[in-house]
Amino acid sequence: MLAWQVRRVQDYIDRNITESIKVSELCALVNRTPSHFSRTFKRTVGLSPHAYVLRRRIQLASQLLAKSEMSLSEIALNCGFGDQSHLSNRFREHNGMSPAAWRRAHHFETRSSL
Repeated sequence: MLAWQVRRVQDYIDRNITESIKVSELCALVNRTPSHFSRTFKRTVGLSPHAYVLRRRIQLASQLLAKSEMSLSEIALNCGFGDQSHLSNRFREHNGMSPAAWRRAHHFETRSSL
């Protein structure tokens, strides 16, 4: 996959992170079949399209947890998760702790560095 194609797909994902993102939509951006797109995307980026979208959603959730006082439910919806439970389960899988625990640990680190 060419660099401009990867950037186009990544930009689309970031712009539409709160919505359901289908592989067919991503394929259309770069005019590839689903199997070819998925294979070349994984080879180029190192993650499947689904795993990449999930990672971007968790990164956004981490930023919102660190920089806002939004509730977990609000963060879940703003990051494209169906509900707080879905966010919590995926966040725990990726970070080894719940979003609430991560937020507490992050705020502690921020205060202690002042």
